[in-house]
Amino acid sequence: MRVISGSARNTKLMAPEGLHTRPVTDMIKQAVFNIWQFKIEGCTFLDLFSGSGSMGIEALSRQAKKVVMIDNDNQAIKVIKANLKKCHLDDERAIVIQQDVLAYLMQESQQFDIIYADPPFTVKEIFKPVMENLSVSKVVKDDTVIAIRCEKDMAMESSYGTLEKYNEKKYGISIIHFYRRKRENV
Repeated sequence: MRVISGSARNTKLMAPEGLHTRPVTDMIKQAVFNIWQFKIEGCTFLDLFSGSGSMGIEALSRQAKKVVMIDNDNQAIKVIKANLKKCHLDDERAIVIQQDVLAYLMQESQQFDIIYADPPFTVKEIFKPVMENLSVSKVVKDDTVIAIRCEKDMAMESSYGTLEKYNEKKYGISIIHFYRRKRENV
């Protein structure tokens, strides 16, 4: 696992030990960032269930203005901070928070341009609450892009509250669903 592009290009990243996290593959990361290539520079980026911090670090490396990485696991937080330091991205643009994702979404009011969520595949019951909380959270603006990764066989609804799915991409055993505010709400 490495940084694909930008200021930290080709830097190898560490992953937390154990089975609690499944780092996103380089192929998936490159494909998703190719979709977002014109949105990343200068954006605010929220990385939920951050794990190794790979997605947030990629956004920082590609000149995101601010990246917030949320994970509840102590080991993941240590790895994220170590990866940021290794990539020389441990500056004021990177904010690492150890907190429950659902609680964060209901408490936070800072808005983001791009939100990437990668809940644990082993906790299938978390996906719906994450999307429902995102649909009412103040972190989502009218033009926020939301991507959530799950197993390719897992069904995700076409809408959650104010959010509607507008795209999905399959990558091996994973699928990424893309959501935004419903157009009548914009």
